[in-house]
Amino acid sequence: MVLAIFIPVLFVCINDRCQFMQSVAYYIREAECSAVVETQKENIRKMALKGGAMVTQLEGTCIVAKNGML
Repeated sequence: MVLAIFIPVLFVCINDRCQFMQSVAYYIREAECSAVVETQKENIRKMALKGGAMVTQLEGTCIVAKNGML
């Protein structure tokens, strides 16, 4: 049996400061993970706009871990 989990991660650059963000939660369905990534990307865009900051890069994906291996 292959157990796979999906971990949401983002790469964000705001005002020329970049960082990776990883969720502490994980998902067993890729579609759920992808939905979380899209929601978080939209939240970051809204927070940056509200704070007058400029998002220069915003990428997200779901990292797959199978049987405890990335």
